[in-house]
Amino acid sequence: MFKVHPVIKSGRNMRYPLFIAALLLPFAAQAGELKLELEGKGMAGNQIRVAVYSAKAPEQFPSDDKFFRGIVNEATGDRLTVLIPDLPSGKYAVAVYVDHNKNGKQDKNLLGVPKEIYGFSNNARGMFGPPDFAEAAFDIGENAATKSIQLH
Repeated sequence: MFKVHPVIKSGRNMRYPLFIAALLLPFAAQAGELKLELEGKGMAGNQIRVAVYSAKAPEQFPSDDKFFRGIVNEATGDRLTVLIPDLPSGKYAVAVYVDHNKNGKQDKNLLGVPKEIYGFSNNARGMFGPPDFAEAAFDIGENAATKSIQLH
């Protein structure tokens, strides 16, 4: 007839869920910050486009429009520091290029060779094209990571 619902009492029994949640908190995904130190002749006065690619989609590396996070900065000199906050722990690769004409894409000649200077994390370089994701990949944990990239 009537259903009796148990009464939840505060006190000793209520501490257990909080205790378990506190134990599991360190296992939650942590976010780290990536600091990029970019250097290259011809950066001054131009847009610098940075694309961060995740190991969850390595086949996207280094596409112009499919990346995990993108940043655009203006360079005042031939050196630039870029901070990318709140990256979940994991494996990433970075591609950077100088967009001289600010058209939002890396310009190439008739043979497909870039006309604007560029670089990749780990200063990776491919033989006949861009490097593979694995060559440019690095890990980010919950702490800050710093990568230097030379643009050529």
